Amino acid sequence: MRQGFIFDLNKCVGCHACVVACQIENGEDQHQPWREISTFNSFQHPELPVSHYSLACNHCKDAPCLESCPALAYTKDENLNTIVFHADRCIGCTYCIWACPYDAPKYINLNGIIEKCTLCTNRLNEGLKPACTNLCPTGALDFGDFYPVDQSRIPGFTEKGISPGIKLIPLRSKKTPVRKEKLSKKEQALYQNLQFQIKSKISLKKEWVLLVFTLLTAILTALISRSVISGIMINKWIFLVSGILGMGLSAFHLGKKLKAWRSVLNLKTSWLSREILSYGLFILLSFIWLDTANLEMGYIAALLGFGACYAIDKVYQVTNKITRLNIHSASVFLSAMLFTAVLVNNYQLLYTIIILKFLLYAYRKIYFRIQRKSIHPIISSIRIIVGFLLPLILLQLDLNYNLYYIFSSILLGEIIDRIEFYLELDISTPKNQIRNDLASMIQSLPD
Repeated sequence: MRQGFIFDLNKCVGCHACVVACQIENGEDQHQPWREISTFNSFQHPELPVSHYSLACNHCKDAPCLESCPALAYTKDENLNTIVFHADRCIGCTYCIWACPYDAPKYINLNGIIEKCTLCTNRLNEGLKPACTNLCPTGALDFGDFYPVDQSRIPGFTEKGISPGIKLIPLRSKKTPVRKEKLSKKEQALYQNLQFQIKSKISLKKEWVLLVFTLLTAILTALISRSVISGIMINKWIFLVSGILGMGLSAFHLGKKLKAWRSVLNLKTSWLSREILSYGLFILLSFIWLDTANLEMGYIAALLGFGACYAIDKVYQVTNKITRLNIHSASVFLSAMLFTAVLVNNYQLLYTIIILKFLLYAYRKIYFRIQRKSIHPIISSIRIIVGFLLPLILLQLDLNYNLYYIFSSILLGEIIDRIEFYLELDISTPKNQIRNDLASMIQSLPD
């Protein structure tokens, strides 16, 4: 038995009374609605039911926001079983927004930090229910004790095994309105287009600094690895400035840049904290290696570089999987391996990574084709020619004389792939879940 929201899909009419109640209760502490109404089948496809979801923070038992936050801005109140947000600790990295499948954390541009539902803990301490449930006119939204149940089969609701503090009562009847005539292909296409145009909360425009930072990390790792393996040193000051530039870029998108030091406080569960710490140590030890030529320090620095690249890849595991595989052709770790192979003239490793990346890239495009997703054939063709075919052709010539051209060609290909990676990224939100489930239901309808 646990306490939480109890929401009846059969009773909600989408009146937004719960949203208004939340705003009245929290007043100036709330800069944008913490509770939102999302409609399933908002354009009223005649063969599918219309229903509404009223969702805020579900104060999950295994809350991904708490685990992912690098600054320890979230804690758990064991007495009330609530996830408490501490504004004074927030650095505004928005990583919790990526991690939360219920779109509960809200980024406020005005102050550069997060806000979210508090579950009206002041009311709970007084023996009262949250304000949103108190004002629901139809009794669709309530708060109380319930036994956790499997909610993964309720269309429009995201279930990721994190034990959200909400019990949904699904629609009682699966019967749908009976239509006299079949929808025409034009009407079917209209419903498809209307339903699924949802703006992603991750965009290349917002994350371009991360694109530059991730590629820079892979290149710096390769340069240090070459210096250790081949003894070809680079200027320590140029490296240090480049490394500090990378740190600056990674902190550029923070809402509270002066609190960036807090980003390494959650090494226990946050891959973002691990990424930042490993990158910082990599830059420091690499500078010492370039200054002292202590080989042992050089090997440690190179390992930390690859560790930072691996952590970067793991940071994105909170987003929706692009394909069924857990690895992407734009993997920063693989990119660092590829750059290293070029710089140390390792033919075998170079061929292996290029072929592996090509197979991953081709698989993704085929998968997108099957899933009817956009594949941008012109961009894909450029990526294949410049990033895969041209380097393989140049490799047939003398590598020493073509190193610059091979590296430049591969780098351009990696940039294109990384751009595509950010364009394809998506995170779980209630609206995304509704879109995906609705698309699946429409596609499964008989012709």
